[in-house]
Amino acid sequence: MFETNSSVNGTADAIGANSYDQQAANNRKTELSQEDFFALLTTQLAQQDPFKPLDNTEFVAQMAQFSSLESLQAMQDSFSSLASAMTSNQALQASALVGRTVLVPSNVAAFDGTSEVTGVVALSQAADGAKIEIMDETGQLVRTIDLGDLEQGPNEFSWDGTDENGSAVAPGYYQLSVTGSVYGNETNLPTGVFSRVDSVNLGGTNGGIYLNLDGLGSVSLDDVSQIKN
Repeated sequence: MFETNSSVNGTADAIGANSYDQQAANNRKTELSQEDFFALLTTQLAQQDPFKPLDNTEFVAQMAQFSSLESLQAMQDSFSSLASAMTSNQALQASALVGRTVLVPSNVAAFDGTSEVTGVVALSQAADGAKIEIMDETGQLVRTIDLGDLEQGPNEFSWDGTDENGSAVAPGYYQLSVTGSVYGNETNLPTGVFSRVDSVNLGGTNGGIYLNLDGLGSVSLDDVSQIKN
């Protein structure tokens, strides 16, 4: 009885193995190799009508088409390898930023109760009479800081975490509104703030690399314009 079961099991295994091999062979046949192409071409030449032989131009065109397809496939593989290498390099660079301070575009600052808030107003043209209005989470004005006339390019600013009376404000998130006169018109000016990198996310929703910043949440590595510390 045991021999019969062994025979049946062996037969089933053999059938399964043959089925797997056949499936693997079918999968391999879905791609046309260079050997397959030349075999088809040889068959085509052998079966051609002797009164209407294959034209040399047509023959060369078929060869050129196959060579072009091979080149495109090789190029695609090369680009895939390059993209993978670049992603790995970006991941290494991003991981080295943990614990450091980076500058990102934002008009929200996280005040921890001790460290001053620092940032940059980056201008494409000069602005006169610039100022920062700092508001708490309820929208109430806490402090106004005069920045004076700002030049084209990056202009750094800082806030020590005090209100108009010089008293320390509570830790939390504060809105920064920077305005200035550009060619005589009152204009909202672009603002960036410095924030510490807490961690790195290598699996963003779009496959990119994101930094988790203290108080500011997740931002793309591409948004970082300056690194401190």
